[in-house]
Amino acid sequence: MSDRRPLPRTIRGGRPVFFADPAVDKVISMMLNLASEVWALRERLAAVEAIGRARGVILADEVDRHEFAATDAARLEGQRRDFIDGLLRALKVETPAASAPGKREPVSAAARVKHAGKVRQRR
Repeated sequence: MSDRRPLPRTIRGGRPVFFADPAVDKVISMMLNLASEVWALRERLAAVEAIGRARGVILADEVDRHEFAATDAARLEGQRRDFIDGLLRALKVETPAASAPGKREPVSAAARVKHAGKVRQRR
């Protein structure tokens, strides 16, 4: 038998913090996730268009004019909601501070927005 232990699933000390404001880290994370999704879609679209050209079919104009059936539109709406939820997940998750002396605990973006609203109401 082996003495191997499974690798831990969490990073010791919490998520790494790169900027003084943890909200900036979250926005950068969201932007990188979105950029990777966009690039994957561009690659797939390029592949579909290349396959269409190779088969003598020009798809670009048809794609621009296409209207989805109601069932497809409903399915895509659900996928769109899931995509947006995944993209905004970073804003919903508290970011624990890395364990370093004197480092302040980050505040969630939602808490910042809530606090900003209270400050505006007091003025």
